[in-house]
Amino acid sequence: MNQKSSAIIVALFIAGIMILSTFAGFVMRGGGPTETTVRGAWNPSDFGVGGRLINWDFGSIGDCLGMYPEDLVLAFWINMTASKNLTEAAALSLPPTVGLTYRDQVNIYPSPIDRVSWGLFGDQIAEFHWTKPARLGSQGLAVFYSGYQLVPIGTTEIVTVLGTPVLFGTESSVKSVLDVLSGDAPTTGNFVLPYDEVADLQISALGRDAVDNPSFMPPLGGEYLESYLGVSPSEDGYILTVKYLSLRGESERRVEDLARGLGLDTRREGRIVEFSGSLEPERLAETLGAFMAP
Repeated sequence: MNQKSSAIIVALFIAGIMILSTFAGFVMRGGGPTETTVRGAWNPSDFGVGGRLINWDFGSIGDCLGMYPEDLVLAFWINMTASKNLTEAAALSLPPTVGLTYRDQVNIYPSPIDRVSWGLFGDQIAEFHWTKPARLGSQGLAVFYSGYQLVPIGTTEIVTVLGTPVLFGTESSVKSVLDVLSGDAPTTGNFVLPYDEVADLQISALGRDAVDNPSFMPPLGGEYLESYLGVSPSEDGYILTVKYLSLRGESERRVEDLARGLGLDTRREGRIVEFSGSLEPERLAETLGAFMAP
């Protein structure tokens, strides 16, 4: 990797740390979804590096939540081979990520990234990238931690831990995730809505009511305990599912008005309210932002 690409990666990753919300008022261009085929599973040993390799299911946000630390407040997972429009809308509406937002601007791996997950925990972020195993060049000395090899990306402050998926982030954030994977630190137990859900874009977040520390406000800041959003392409546009746990106040009013305007079905079960239905392609990006930060 050349020096210019390395500098771009550092700048973009730092931007992702500083800019945790780019949610409202985006409009996606129209056009139908482009269907492609998801690549199958690979052998992580094909990366050809020493030490432990990550070998974890990566087919949904539910899989990803088990890899993040317990102070996770926001995470998403996306299958970027499902629809070009869905990928572009997510890049407009979600926090800046190297794997999703800047996938075409930097050359990180020899093979394309098919799926991405991103998580915010404490004041740190980390990404997971699903890419075909191939030998990855690096500059500088690798660091071993809990048996895993932290491979530096060029001359940047970013490291990767190879496997399926690849872990990507600063050394500090990567070590926090490896503590979870090694069983030395607990994973999050604050999410209940996304499990058993299937979608090509999945977003899970904690609201202000889930945080005990009054000086800390989750980036989306809604009046609820937890939210979940799932989107998948269909023949006519997209299938949307949105769930909230203990939705209340002004957030409840705004969400109900939005769902009514989109003609979505509403279902209530105990403290959970769910909105679902079809969505036109040109309204995808703005709708993601509106539901994510009500």
